[in-house]
Amino acid sequence: MAKTVKTFPTLTTKRLNMRRVEPRDAIALHTCFGDHEAMRFWNIPASTAVRDTEKITAWLGKTSSPYDHFAWAIVDRSNDQCVGMVNYHHREARDRRLEIGYIVARKHQGKGIGTEAVQALLDYCTDKLDVHRVDALIHPDNIASIRLVKRLEFRCEGGPLTDYWRLGDRYLSVMIYARINLGVTTL
Repeated sequence: MAKTVKTFPTLTTKRLNMRRVEPRDAIALHTCFGDHEAMRFWNIPASTAVRDTEKITAWLGKTSSPYDHFAWAIVDRSNDQCVGMVNYHHREARDRRLEIGYIVARKHQGKGIGTEAVQALLDYCTDKLDVHRVDALIHPDNIASIRLVKRLEFRCEGGPLTDYWRLGDRYLSVMIYARINLGVTTL
């Protein structure tokens, strides 16, 4: 049985505090999850009301084990405002791999916040979880997200993976990007 998390790991960067997603983040995260333009690249529909985002934040904040998923609210240190979210999911500890996801509110994009937050997440996954491989599944039209992972040394390994995500009555295809921790010897 997996250990229960007693203290959620917080991550800190020059400009950001990253902490467990909490109910108080729902309104701020609604600017992300309620943004139809941003959510067109996700495998869940855009929230139509804050109550929909509250359900998402409840799921993101519900973590009893690092073997499930962890999600962090991205908080601007200068004003203590939540501006987005990063997470890992689909963790396979035996294979030392996982997938990541992230979203930053549109008015905070283009400032390096996403790159800074994802780098902190990658550092945590490598240093604390001993992860060797990190995957990011990205819609081929999500140019900003592709640029972000490329800056962080992810490489495109293939795709599009046709009809990989189901969204309502339609399917989305994705590209697979991966980053390998080169500090570990491969067989």
